[in-house]
Amino acid sequence: MAYRTKQEIIYETIREAIQIGRYAPGHHLVADDLAQEFGTSRMPVREALQRLENAGLVSITPHRGAVVSELSEQEIVEVYHIRAVLEGLAARLAAPHLGPADYDRLNVLIDDMASTGAAQPDLDQLLRGNRDFHEIIWQAAQAPRLHELLENLYDASRRFRNISILLSGRLEQIVQEHRRIVQALAAGDPATAERFANEHHEITAQRLLDEVEKTKEKGA
Repeated sequence: MAYRTKQEIIYETIREAIQIGRYAPGHHLVADDLAQEFGTSRMPVREALQRLENAGLVSITPHRGAVVSELSEQEIVEVYHIRAVLEGLAARLAAPHLGPADYDRLNVLIDDMASTGAAQPDLDQLLRGNRDFHEIIWQAAQAPRLHELLENLYDASRRFRNISILLSGRLEQIVQEHRRIVQALAAGDPATAERFANEHHEITAQRLLDEVEKTKEKGA
């Protein structure tokens, strides 16, 4: 295993915590507390926070210190509009290549997502199931470059996804949106499947933008 400096460990740990939603937008990152938590001096903590600011995940201001950045409306729009188009294309290309075993697996994943969220949501399980659902369609599209682009965009939207899936009523919507995509594919209607896949990501973008707006209004 490659050697990692304290600064790299702190950077990667905090970045992960922000991306999975453990540190929500607006959360204060206190250098002294972090130094104590990681058993180090303030210097590697400050360096890690500076890197996180350069990555757009943290804002550092005088007298306020480091704060987890609010969601970027521009990034939400860009990432999800591109995903909408490419996920729709993947669904259309996948249609001729999906077989009974694929549909069985897709429906199991949808049912698991619905049941997981019925009581207290297990976020890790939900996110794994969501990734597996999309991966089946990406693979069936049989378009390696498209697959690579979709994987990159999926990773780029990680922070947004971890927040959106916990928005009120969003999980139920996702389950229904996934069902519509699979039903259209199973019915041999790739054009409708493409449209439903497109709408799925446009709806996520709108829910996130609505949440950003609510946060702004609370802070006004």
